Amino acid sequence: MNTPDIRIAPKPFMDRAKFPYGFRKSGDFSISEADLLTRYGNTLLALENETIAPEGDDESHFVAFTKGQVPAHNSLEKAWQKYVQLARGKRHFYTLHSSASNQADYDDDYVSEEYDVAG
Repeated sequence: MNTPDIRIAPKPFMDRAKFPYGFRKSGDFSISEADLLTRYGNTLLALENETIAPEGDDESHFVAFTKGQVPAHNSLEKAWQKYVQLARGKRHFYTLHSSASNQADYDDDYVSEEYDVAG
């Protein structure tokens, strides 16, 4: 897929709050997605926040994409969509132990003296 005609940001894009070790080491992005976000992220964020005006067709399409008017059609927009879902969406946290599985906390008939091993 061709690289979109979007300005490369002068500084690399980093989100230390959500991805403290960078996009590459987060495990959420492929290497190419991480490189695209790092290279174009500041420009994309500025376009999304409307702090800069779009200069070309690809930048105008990106602005329409961020407003939900058109679907993502290139790898950069898909990487940005993934970033937004992970950074701004709710992250799921899975554990191996649930507090609900400990019935002693919820069972009224449970008496701890019955099972005293030391006594």
